[in-house]
Amino acid sequence: MALKLVTAASEPLLSLAEIKRHVHAEDFADDDAYLTALGATAEDNIGGATGFLGRALGQSVYELRLDCFPRGVINIPLPPLVSVDEVEYVDVAGVAQTYTTYRTFGVGSAVYGGYILYEYDDEWPDTRDDEPEAVRITFTAGYATIPAPIKHAALLMVGDWYANREDTNEMSMNALPRGVEALLAPYRYWA
Repeated sequence: MALKLVTAASEPLLSLAEIKRHVHAEDFADDDAYLTALGATAEDNIGGATGFLGRALGQSVYELRLDCFPRGVINIPLPPLVSVDEVEYVDVAGVAQTYTTYRTFGVGSAVYGGYILYEYDDEWPDTRDDEPEAVRITFTAGYATIPAPIKHAALLMVGDWYANREDTNEMSMNALPRGVEALLAPYRYWA
């Protein structure tokens, strides 16, 4: 299984104005690029396939690639699922096809991940055996409005990194600033 970001969210998790207000740097622009980079780093650490939450933040388009169709359901990672946009596969003859007779479950659920399943009295089509990533599922996932605790956790991370620019040892700093894990824990997706 491989997961590829096709189109990122149109807006970052934190705007530069929000970050500058949080770190009390509204009166000067010298650190704008640095603060923007810290905001992007916090977003990467919190969301996406490798982030702490294991879920999409702002609505983004992803492509899930599988070597073949599995038996039963196909779990769609990175909740909340907004839509499954397309299911494509390479058939046994090596011809690209679009599969349209599937059912989508879990759309809009911020708690559970979504999944797709073929229609009743149907099954997934056969794919070419020697074709890696023969199945490609394009889907949109993420929040229309990101929950305030997630945004606040990101602000705490940025503020901590901005104030403590040097590497620290384990005795003086935790891996996450205080309160960040508590803010994020209710949103963590354990798939």
